Amino acid sequence: MAGTVKGDLHDIGKNLVCMMLEGAAFEIVDLGADVSPEMFVEAVKSSGADIVAMSALLTTTMPNMRITIEALKTAGLRDKVKVLVGGAPLSEDYARKIGADGYSADASKAVAVAQSAGGSLGRMVDGVTRL
Repeated sequence: MAGTVKGDLHDIGKNLVCMMLEGAAFEIVDLGADVSPEMFVEAVKSSGADIVAMSALLTTTMPNMRITIEALKTAGLRDKVKVLVGGAPLSEDYARKIGADGYSADASKAVAVAQSAGGSLGRMVDGVTRL
């Protein structure tokens, strides 16, 4: 499942990631842009997704990633999903600080991050970080 966090309407990067994941045989539920934490939680509940990918382009919306992770915890879902984050203003350090399981600097590496988070690779691949 993928979405651009609340307050952020920029979805080109998220759309690229979704296309690449679909090309790698991942089933994608694309929630679109400006997705609230509550919408992420409800979508995980209804879809049974095991990976949540969030993107942000604006520095002002980056805190909504942490808020979404907290919402997943509150709903009792955090241990059931891997959270992957990406977007131009993010860094590996930021991803770690907010409690994400993985980070990709660009769409081309997102598939390896998702595979690593899912356990099929289980190692660092081509500069992709599994936190």
